[in-house]
Amino acid sequence: MRIPGRWLLFAGPVYQAALELDEERRRGPDLAAIASRVAEPEHISPWWWLVPPLGYVLQRRRSRQYRDAFMATLSPGDLRTMVTYMHKANGWIFVAGGALLIATKETYELAEHHHLPLWVFIVMVVVMAMLAASYTAVRLGAGRELLGENRRPSRRDP
Repeated sequence: MRIPGRWLLFAGPVYQAALELDEERRRGPDLAAIASRVAEPEHISPWWWLVPPLGYVLQRRRSRQYRDAFMATLSPGDLRTMVTYMHKANGWIFVAGGALLIATKETYELAEHHHLPLWVFIVMVVVMAMLAASYTAVRLGAGRELLGENRRPSRRDP
């Protein structure tokens, strides 16, 4: 049966992407601290969403203003690090997305071969994708635990 192997083609890139992006995040600037120095734009009135295209345009304009203000606070090195991070993330999205499509196709062929209902196929895909994501989350959490990064400060810590 080739199905588990196809899902490993998906789980592997998800895990590798998480590792690389976590390492990239550690090397980069503290974006949360930088973002806290930039005033968030006012939210648009919910009434604008009665005319969705106009609400969308106004929301995009406010988001663009905030992004531009945020980018202006970054040093050239921090900006380069952030752009590198975004490029790596987008690359891994394509790799994992392609693998997900291959695994989904193989799972569909298995379900079709055994004359399983559509809902069983959907459950199989969701469960396998969740297993791959869960494995990644557990492994990263265990690594952080070993490094002491998940430790919460106690009352006795200075």
